[in-house]
Amino acid sequence: MAGRPRKKAAGSKKVKPSGPVPCAVLWGLDPSGEKGAAVRGVLREMGVVARTAGHERLGDPAGAFARLPGMRPAPVSYDGPDPACDEFILLCGLTNKQVDEFLARSREAGCVVGAKALLTKVNRTWPLVRLMQAVAVEHAANA
Repeated sequence: MAGRPRKKAAGSKKVKPSGPVPCAVLWGLDPSGEKGAAVRGVLREMGVVARTAGHERLGDPAGAFARLPGMRPAPVSYDGPDPACDEFILLCGLTNKQVDEFLARSREAGCVVGAKALLTKVNRTWPLVRLMQAVAVEHAANA
Protein backbone atom coordinates (compact mmCIF):
# COMPACT_ATOMS: atom_id res chain seq x y z
CA MET A 1 0.00 0.00 0.00
CA ALA A 2 1.41 3.31 -1.04
CA GLY A 3 1.80 6.05 1.56
CA ARG A 4 1.84 3.66 4.46
CA PRO A 5 5.00 3.68 6.61
CA ARG A 6 7.06 0.54 6.40
CA LYS A 7 8.00 -1.39 9.48
CA LYS A 8 11.66 -1.38 10.41
CA ALA A 9 13.45 -4.68 10.27
CA ALA A 10 14.08 -6.38 13.59
CA GLY A 11 17.34 -5.28 15.18
CA SER A 12 17.45 -1.97 13.32
CA LYS A 13 16.15 0.04 16.27
CA LYS A 14 18.39 2.97 17.18
CA VAL A 15 20.01 2.63 20.56
CA LYS A 16 21.24 5.62 22.54
CA PRO A 17 24.80 5.32 23.82
CA SER A 18 24.77 4.37 27.48
CA GLY A 19 27.31 7.03 28.38
CA PRO A 20 31.01 7.01 29.10
CA VAL A 21 32.71 3.67 29.58
CA PRO A 22 33.35 2.82 33.25
CA CYS A 23 36.91 3.76 34.10
CA ALA A 24 39.34 4.12 36.96
CA VAL A 25 41.79 7.00 37.23
CA LEU A 26 45.02 5.88 38.90
CA TRP A 27 47.68 7.97 40.62
CA GLY A 28 50.90 6.60 42.08
CA LEU A 29 50.27 3.08 40.81
CA ASP A 30 53.06 2.44 38.33
CA PRO A 31 51.94 -0.14 35.74
CA SER A 32 55.36 -1.79 35.91
CA GLY A 33 55.14 -2.15 39.70
CA GLU A 34 53.59 -5.18 41.38
CA LYS A 35 50.66 -3.33 42.97
CA GLY A 36 49.95 -1.16 39.93
CA ALA A 37 49.94 -4.19 37.65
CA ALA A 38 47.65 -6.11 40.04
CA VAL A 39 45.14 -3.23 40.26
CA ARG A 40 45.10 -2.93 36.48
CA GLY A 41 44.60 -6.69 36.19
CA VAL A 42 41.55 -6.56 38.47
CA LEU A 43 40.12 -3.65 36.48
CA ARG A 44 40.81 -5.39 33.15
CA GLU A 45 39.03 -8.56 34.32
CA MET A 46 36.03 -6.42 35.21
CA GLY A 47 36.02 -4.62 31.85
CA VAL A 48 36.92 -1.28 33.46
CA VAL A 49 39.33 0.99 31.59
CA ALA A 50 42.37 2.10 33.64
CA ARG A 51 43.65 5.64 33.02
CA THR A 52 46.86 6.89 34.58
CA ALA A 53 46.88 10.48 35.81
CA GLY A 54 50.23 12.14 35.21
CA HIS A 55 51.41 15.05 37.36
CA GLU A 56 50.78 17.55 34.55
CA ARG A 57 47.08 16.53 34.42
CA LEU A 58 46.30 16.91 38.14
CA GLY A 59 44.60 20.25 37.40
CA ASP A 60 42.09 18.64 35.03
CA PRO A 61 38.49 18.33 36.23
CA ALA A 62 37.85 14.83 37.58
CA GLY A 63 35.03 14.42 35.05
CA ALA A 64 37.42 15.02 32.15
CA PHE A 65 39.22 11.77 33.01
CA ALA A 66 35.87 9.98 32.72
CA ARG A 67 35.32 11.78 29.41
CA LEU A 68 32.00 13.16 30.53
CA PRO A 69 30.21 15.27 27.90
CA GLY A 70 31.30 18.90 28.10
CA MET A 71 34.23 18.19 30.42
CA ARG A 72 37.59 19.22 29.03
CA PRO A 73 41.16 19.01 30.34
CA ALA A 74 42.53 22.16 31.96
CA PRO A 75 43.96 24.59 29.39
CA VAL A 76 47.38 24.61 31.09
CA SER A 77 49.40 21.84 32.69
CA TYR A 78 49.35 21.55 36.48
CA ASP A 79 52.57 22.83 38.06
CA GLY A 80 51.74 22.63 41.78
CA PRO A 81 52.91 20.21 44.44
CA ASP A 82 52.09 16.51 44.47
CA PRO A 83 48.99 15.60 46.48
CA ALA A 84 49.36 14.25 50.02
CA CYS A 85 48.37 10.70 49.07
CA ASP A 86 51.00 8.42 47.52
CA GLU A 87 48.40 6.37 45.65
CA PHE A 88 44.82 7.06 44.68
CA ILE A 89 42.04 5.59 42.59
CA LEU A 90 38.96 7.40 41.27
CA LEU A 91 36.19 5.06 40.14
CA CYS A 92 34.00 6.56 37.42
CA GLY A 93 30.69 5.23 36.14
CA LEU A 94 30.66 2.00 38.15
CA THR A 95 27.49 0.64 39.73
CA ASN A 96 27.41 -0.08 43.47
CA LYS A 97 27.68 -3.78 42.64
CA GLN A 98 30.78 -3.14 40.50
CA VAL A 99 32.38 -1.05 43.26
CA ASP A 100 31.78 -3.86 45.76
CA GLU A 101 33.21 -6.35 43.28
CA PHE A 102 36.30 -4.20 42.72
CA LEU A 103 36.90 -3.88 46.46
CA ALA A 104 36.48 -7.63 47.01
CA ARG A 105 38.73 -8.56 44.08
CA SER A 106 41.37 -6.06 45.22
CA ARG A 107 41.42 -7.62 48.69
CA GLU A 108 41.72 -11.11 47.18
CA ALA A 109 44.58 -9.99 44.91
CA GLY A 110 46.33 -8.18 47.77
CA CYS A 111 46.29 -4.83 46.00
CA VAL A 112 44.02 -2.64 48.12
CA VAL A 113 44.43 1.08 47.44
CA GLY A 114 43.91 3.17 50.58
CA ALA A 115 42.79 6.47 49.09
CA LYS A 116 39.86 6.08 46.73
CA ALA A 117 36.77 7.98 45.66
CA LEU A 118 33.77 7.71 43.40
CA LEU A 119 33.08 10.32 40.74
CA THR A 120 29.92 12.21 41.73
CA LYS A 121 27.88 15.13 40.45
CA VAL A 122 29.49 17.24 43.17
CA ASN A 123 33.16 16.38 42.59
CA ARG A 124 33.21 15.91 38.82
CA THR A 125 34.12 19.58 38.27
CA TRP A 126 36.88 19.60 40.91
CA PRO A 127 40.48 19.50 39.76
CA LEU A 128 41.73 15.96 40.39
CA VAL A 129 44.35 17.25 42.83
CA ARG A 130 41.63 18.93 44.95
CA LEU A 131 39.65 15.69 45.10
CA MET A 132 42.77 13.75 46.08
CA GLN A 133 43.58 16.29 48.83
CA ALA A 134 40.01 16.10 50.18
CA VAL A 135 40.21 12.29 50.34
CA ALA A 136 43.63 12.48 52.05
CA VAL A 137 42.24 14.88 54.69
CA GLU A 138 39.24 12.61 55.25
CA HIS A 139 41.49 9.56 55.67
CA ALA A 140 43.72 11.42 58.14
CA ALA A 141 40.68 12.49 60.18
CA ASN A 142 39.41 8.90 60.35
CA ALA A 143 42.79 7.42 61.28
